[in-house]
Amino acid sequence: MTETLAELRKMSTDSLVKRYDSVAETTGSPGLSFYREEIARRENEKTMNTMLIYTRQMRTMTIVITALTVLNVLMFGLSLYFARR
Repeated sequence: MTETLAELRKMSTDSLVKRYDSVAETTGSPGLSFYREEIARRENEKTMNTMLIYTRQMRTMTIVITALTVLNVLMFGLSLYFARR
């Protein structure tokens, strides 16, 4: 019996892998769409990892720029304070 989409979504990844492996043993050779889907999955994973790297770099740059801005404001405030004395 085939699972419904809702049942498949509830299954753990390990269960899905075991189910896939058992079906693949009896199915024979995969079709071309199998290879296209795997290529697309790998390309998506590569793109996602690249975007994650860029996101981390942007977060780091934002933290550094914020810290430098705070330091700049403090130094400007101190210079005004000492200029009036």
